[in-house]
Amino acid sequence: MNAKELTVAKERIVLVGLESVGKTSVFACLTNQRAGRELNAKGSTIFVKERHSGSAVFVDTPGLRRKDSEAFCAARIELERAAHLLFVVRGTHFSEEIRQLASLIPKNGVEATVLVTFADKMEPAFLTALQAHARAGDWPLIMVDARRHDERSRSTIINQLKKTKRITQTMWEEMAQVRHKEVDPKPLWFDHPVCGIPLALIMMFLLFALPVMLAYRLSSVLEPLLYRIIEPLELWTANFPDLFQAVLTGSYGLFTLGIYSFVWAFPVVLFISIASAVADDSGLKDRIVDTLDPLMSKIGLNGQDLVPFISGFGCNVVAVQQTRSCILTTRTSCVSLISFGSACSYQIGATLSVFHVAGLPWLFLPYMLTLTFVAAIHNRLWYPIKEKKWLRYFQARKTFLQWPSTARVAFRVKGVFLQFLTQAMPIFFFICLIASLFEYVGILAILTRAAAPLVQLIGAPAEAAAGIVFSMIRKDGILLFNEGGGTFMSALAPGTVFLLVYIASTLSSCLVTIWTIAKELRWKAASALYIKQLITSVVSAVVLLAIIRFFE
Repeated sequence: MNAKELTVAKERIVLVGLESVGKTSVFACLTNQRAGRELNAKGSTIFVKERHSGSAVFVDTPGLRRKDSEAFCAARIELERAAHLLFVVRGTHFSEEIRQLASLIPKNGVEATVLVTFADKMEPAFLTALQAHARAGDWPLIMVDARRHDERSRSTIINQLKKTKRITQTMWEEMAQVRHKEVDPKPLWFDHPVCGIPLALIMMFLLFALPVMLAYRLSSVLEPLLYRIIEPLELWTANFPDLFQAVLTGSYGLFTLGIYSFVWAFPVVLFISIASAVADDSGLKDRIVDTLDPLMSKIGLNGQDLVPFISGFGCNVVAVQQTRSCILTTRTSCVSLISFGSACSYQIGATLSVFHVAGLPWLFLPYMLTLTFVAAIHNRLWYPIKEKKWLRYFQARKTFLQWPSTARVAFRVKGVFLQFLTQAMPIFFFICLIASLFEYVGILAILTRAAAPLVQLIGAPAEAAAGIVFSMIRKDGILLFNEGGGTFMSALAPGTVFLLVYIASTLSSCLVTIWTIAKELRWKAASALYIKQLITSVVSAVVLLAIIRFFE
C-alpha cells in the first residue's frame, strides 16, 4: 500500500467479528501476508496482531465469543483505540451476526465498514437484495471473497475504507432487520444424535494415531541406518579424553542419544503437524469440536475448550496461550487438562522411542488412553462443576468444510519444522550435554539416588531416575530412559516400563509450560495447578501399580 491509499496518516484500522467469519483471511489479504497464516478454524487468532502497511496500521483481533474471556477484553481495548472499524460478518448469517455485534456500536456512531464474507455461499436472491439495501441506505458495506488473495479483492476493500462513513445505531438496526434464510454447512454424520459423538471421537483419535503410526514406521526404517553412523563415531572418539568421550558418545552423548532422539522425535513432529494443519484448514477440527461439546460438559468444560487441548498434542505452550479464548469460568481447568493430558509431539516421539527399544511398541495405545482418562478424572475431581450456566456459553457455529490449501498447510508445517530445528533440538542437545557432564562429575548419581526410591518402588533400577528428573525440565527428557541404547529398559517388565513413562509424563509439566502457565494465570494459580497435578500423578501411579501387580 502506498502513502496515498488511505486518507488518514497512521490510521488504525481494527478488524472485528465473531469466530470463524474469515477475519484473519481478510487481515492476510490486506497486509499481503503469504498464504498459510490464515486458517479455516475457529479461534485461530489468539493474540491481537498488528501490521504496519504504508500509511495504515491493520489490527487483527481474536474472534468474539463471550464478554468474560481474555480474548474479548483484548479485542475491546483495540476497539477503543481504533480510528476505523472493519466489521467482518458472514453473508450466510448476516442478520444474526449484525445483531450480535450491535452492542459494539456507540450511541454517537463510529467510523466503520461492514465486510461480508462467504458471499459465494449466500443465496443469490438474498445477495441481490442485500446489495440493493446497501445502495438504498448508503451503507458502507462491501462483499468480497477474502479467501482469494488477489489484488482485486484487496483494492476493493482499500477503496471502500477510503470512503470513510459513520455508522449510526439507526443504520445498524436497519441492517439487522434485513431478513433472509440462513445458509448452514451441510450436515455430516457428526451431527447424528446417536453415532455423532462416537464418530467424532474416532476421527479425533485417527488424526493423531495415523501420524504416529507413520512416524513409527519411518523411524523403524531409519534406526538401522543410525547405527551405521554412531558406530564409526564411537570408534573415532575412543582415544579422546574421558570428558569429551562422555559428552560425545557416552550414555547421554550428543552423537549417541542426541542423534537417536532426532530419528524418533522428528517424524512424529512432522506428521502430527501435517495432520493438524489439514484438520484446521479443512474445517474438520471445528466440526469435531462442535460434536464433542456435550461430552466435555461432563468434566466441567465446553466444546471450545477442546480446541486448546487438541493443540496441546502439537505444543503445550501454544495450547496454554490459546486458552485466552476460554471463558474465565473454565480457563484454569482447561489449562489443567492440557498440562496433564495433552502429550506434546516431542513427548509422543520420546515415548514411542522408549517403548520401541523396550520391545513393547504396543504399550503406546494404552499409554495414550490412560493419559486422557486420568486427565479427565483429574479435572472432574479438582475442578468440580459449581454452576451450569456456563454450559449455555458454547454456541456451535458450524464451519464450512473445504479442501485444505496446500500452501497454507505447507506454511504451517514449515514453521513447525524450523521451530524443531532451531528450538527443540538445540534444547535437547543441551540437556544431553548437561546430563553427560552431570554423569561425569557425579551430580547425576546424587539426583538419581534422590529419585531412586520412587522408581525402585515400581521395580525399576535407580538409573531410570534420570529420565524422570530431566522430563520435568523438558518432556523429551524421557528419551534418557534409552541410556546405553535402552539395554536396561529392554530387561524390564511391561508394567514397569509403562509406569516409568507414565510418571515421567505426568509428574510435572516441562519448565517452559510451567513458565507459560505462570505468565498467563499468575504464579499462585500455576503453583496450585502444579501441586494438584503432582498429587494426581502419584496417586494414579499407585493405583496403576496395584492394578498391574494384581494381574501379574
